Amino acid sequence: MPNQKNPLFLNIAGFNIKINFKSTEWEFALKLKEKEINKFWKGFITIEPVKVDFTLNFVERSYLEVIYKKKEKKQFMSFYEEKNSKEINTFYQVSIFQFQVILRQIISRLLTNNGFILHGSASNIHGRAFLFTGDNGAGKSTTMKLLKPYYPALADDTVIIRKENCEYYLYQTPFIEKEWWVKKNNQKLPLGKVYFLKKQNFFKEEIIKERGLIFEKIIKQFWTEEDEFMSKKTKLIYRFTHSFNNFYYFYFAKNKRKLLDFIQKNEI
Repeated sequence: MPNQKNPLFLNIAGFNIKINFKSTEWEFALKLKEKEINKFWKGFITIEPVKVDFTLNFVERSYLEVIYKKKEKKQFMSFYEEKNSKEINTFYQVSIFQFQVILRQIISRLLTNNGFILHGSASNIHGRAFLFTGDNGAGKSTTMKLLKPYYPALADDTVIIRKENCEYYLYQTPFIEKEWWVKKNNQKLPLGKVYFLKKQNFFKEEIIKERGLIFEKIIKQFWTEEDEFMSKKTKLIYRFTHSFNNFYYFYFAKNKRKLLDFIQKNEI
């Protein structure tokens, strides 16, 4: 008889995502998917919620559609399909990385009205999230790792920012990133400071007051899809840069002791 498991529920950035494992004769594939989700996203698994914001179904498909572009000599495999604006079907054959792409799509859609994803690392500084961002090579991962274990790492590459009750909060993303050891869960922290990193041989923070400049810098770190929600997301970034007041340049050197001393002296 085809096998079907009870659903799992993920709570990500305050949203509840239901994962159904539809009936399949490929029992090994069903068990593998369930095991992978419990392993890589265990910090986001929650009990059955009162409200479900999105549904993701694993369904049986004997073969997957493949599109071949002869000129480019490339093949593209279809690994999910939308049933409606709040439900997606995917297949037991997808990898964990393809599953992660699907999660990105779901989260980006759910954040349309009050949040967004940014590139950056982050640390928990006494109950507030300090965000470190900047161009490639600016030192995002370096800063976060130098602060560990004195200040727990929250992110290596991406974070979720949401506005709730007139305050901005940082949530961890569920994405598997370079620094796989970062412990992730569904908790939120008030956003403390946003640092734009600049490597130097000294330590200094300099507040940025020009809102237009802040917007230009943040939009470069804005992770998004080119979709129908792009204009809404851009407006959210604009509101963030014009209502949040703790944007700074952070000049720093690769010196753990001095970095820790500086952070301790300049907490909010």
